[in-house]
Amino acid sequence: MRNKSREKNTKEEKNIEEDFNLNLKNSVKRGIAIVLLLLMTILFSFGFLDSGGAFGNFLDKIGGMIFGWGKWLFPITLFLMAIVLLYKKKTVFYVVKIAGLIIAFLSLLGFFHIFYESNLLLTVAKNGQGGGYIGYLIAFYLIKLTGKIVGIIFLIAFFSIGVMIAFNFSVVEFFINLIKTKKAQTEEIKNKSEKINNSGGSSLKEEDFSDDKKEDISVDVERESLAYNIKEVKFVEGPSANKKNDEDISVDEDGEFNIKSASFGNKPKNIKPIKINKISADLWKLPPLTLLDESIGEAYSGNIDENIDIIKDTFSNFGIALEDGGVKIGPAVTQYSFRPAVGVRLSKIVALGDDLALALAAHPIRIEAPIPGKSLIGIEVPNKKSIMIRLKNALDSQEFKESKSPLSLALGKNVEGNFIIGDLGKMPHLLIAGATGTGKSVCINSIILSLLFQNSPDDLKMILVDPKRVELSLYNKIPHLLSPVITDNKKVVNSLKWAVREMEERYKILESVGSRDLESYLQKFKKGMTRDIIDPDTSEVVKEQLKKLPFIVIIIDELADLMVSHGKDVEGAIMRLAQMARAVGIHLIISTQRPSVEVLTGIIKANITTRIALQVASQIDSRTIIDMRGAENLLGKGDLLFLSSESPKPRRLQNSFVSEQEVRRVVDHIIEQAERIYKKDEDDDIEDEISIGASSRHDATVDNFGKVDFSISQESEDEDAIYSEAKEFVLKVGKASASLLQRRFRIGYNRAARLIDSLERDGIVGEADGSKPREILSGGNNPDNKESPDNQIKDDGEDVTQEQREKWQI
Repeated sequence: MRNKSREKNTKEEKNIEEDFNLNLKNSVKRGIAIVLLLLMTILFSFGFLDSGGAFGNFLDKIGGMIFGWGKWLFPITLFLMAIVLLYKKKTVFYVVKIAGLIIAFLSLLGFFHIFYESNLLLTVAKNGQGGGYIGYLIAFYLIKLTGKIVGIIFLIAFFSIGVMIAFNFSVVEFFINLIKTKKAQTEEIKNKSEKINNSGGSSLKEEDFSDDKKEDISVDVERESLAYNIKEVKFVEGPSANKKNDEDISVDEDGEFNIKSASFGNKPKNIKPIKINKISADLWKLPPLTLLDESIGEAYSGNIDENIDIIKDTFSNFGIALEDGGVKIGPAVTQYSFRPAVGVRLSKIVALGDDLALALAAHPIRIEAPIPGKSLIGIEVPNKKSIMIRLKNALDSQEFKESKSPLSLALGKNVEGNFIIGDLGKMPHLLIAGATGTGKSVCINSIILSLLFQNSPDDLKMILVDPKRVELSLYNKIPHLLSPVITDNKKVVNSLKWAVREMEERYKILESVGSRDLESYLQKFKKGMTRDIIDPDTSEVVKEQLKKLPFIVIIIDELADLMVSHGKDVEGAIMRLAQMARAVGIHLIISTQRPSVEVLTGIIKANITTRIALQVASQIDSRTIIDMRGAENLLGKGDLLFLSSESPKPRRLQNSFVSEQEVRRVVDHIIEQAERIYKKDEDDDIEDEISIGASSRHDATVDNFGKVDFSISQESEDEDAIYSEAKEFVLKVGKASASLLQRRFRIGYNRAARLIDSLERDGIVGEADGSKPREILSGGNNPDNKESPDNQIKDDGEDVTQEQREKWQI
């Protein structure tokens, strides 16, 4: 009876507390603190200026006694605290910044007081001078413990520490950079004067190298800027390069640089000058973030304390004791973490998910047991009010700015409120799958815009595949595309085969310059290095400047349709690219809304380990995508699980949202800038060489704007070569069949059958007549062929001697 009455009283007290609980949002609490700090700032400021009335005079007197001269700095400190609270950060951020301000302020109070004589310290504090009573306590104990001189050094050190903590500013780094800058400027002026004196430029005095003329008379030009700004730059860097021949660099009357032979190492026999693309890195300006919309509002998780009690009570009813481990409010879900009692099986906890959803009246609920890197379990409950994470906030986040990769992807926000940034270069390919209407197309749009906000058309090329014809058509005219958005399945197969050929050509180029991957190759390209090639006209070995190879990203919006129509060809091309294309800068992003084993085959999943799973209908689909359950309990609308090699378990994220209007604004901005640059190039009559990389060497279907026509099969070159040999062979033999071509050229049946069809189409051979060899219609009816026993070779190995086979197989 007593226990029941106690429980009843406890529940009544809890109900009373809930009645008086205002359930204020964190932003509201922070706003109240900011207003109070600003109010105190105004009151103390007016009181110190004798304009605050009686209350102001009281504050002036109290402030003088406590802070001394530091009373004038106290309102400034309060104002800075209010500024810190304006930022929407974690609690740790506010604590650290405010602690830094307090340390710096107290150090100043002690500094104001420590210079007085020891016997006058208390008198000065009573008179409201120095650092007041606080300064007196700090100075008194410092002098007693360390002495006056060391105490002064101690206060200066702590003031510096407080400033560095509050403003994230390194005083040491500032002085080091200042010394380096002064030293570099001195050495630069000295080197320039020596170069001018050595080249006979005695008419130029050292004082002519003022800051206003440095850029106009500078001789030591950066190699990278030369590669973009000079019309023809001829220089080579080899392994033995040590020194630049400055005598061959001169400046003409118009201020243009003329480089006769700025060589590094041995001078090459012949160098082909490089020409920049029409849209190059120096002309292109990345789109501004003002084209995107910002997030508005804040997530609301409901009564957190009540949910914690419900979760504990529900598990205790099944004999499981939990210890509270903290709460993290995410944009769509709130994660309640608990530490289970010793001896509790995790599988038993996971099995109670439906019972917990019933108790909380919330569905769906996902239980993460354990949380990666922690000895806790996580229970993720949907928020009462979720917040939409905009792409602008993700691109403007500190995490995205600190990412150095040009292929960084803004994936979204986790339950801890941190933005998660993925590096496509390290993935190196990505698989996206989810049911219809769960945010798959929005996820693809956010990925595409993440790339467009970082790369110029000279640095990145894309192939967009959209069998549905409506999702990616907005990007049709941007200069980053290698071809218009592909909607025909036949062209998709050709584009993948083209990518395989491009990959093979790039590997040959990397091998010729001794580079392991595209990054090391681009470093050599920036240095102006060359490679040896054979001139097709003279058959001589000549030097050729390296061409810039852009990254190529292939995005397929719906894989299921392709697998139904061209399953084997598509799967084979994806397998080759996924296995080998990473080193040469070619990456795949594949998505599907039908995550079945017929679409996501074992070969594709084995080669694409980085995956995004959006909401699906069943556990079977979830296991198909990420090899485990969990995706069926997602909320939709961009709620996803991100599985990568960096984490053994998938991470839950809220994907960055981007609307169709935002996509149109960004695309229109890019197209407008591209047209303006093209028009400028035409007005300046610049003949630029369009190059999309290695593919320009082996593909003749590139138009004047660098677009590739994938309607022509990329195997046509190989087929033509075999076709001419096959035609010559059947004309010589006098008969033709698929098996005959198979044995002669050692090719597969499908290829041999296509060649027979091509010969029939061109009128070389006749129509099929059962199992008999095809009749030669033109060019092969030579009387010598008919009479010669060597040429009377029967098909399918009938009555053919070994001697006869050897004659026509040579």
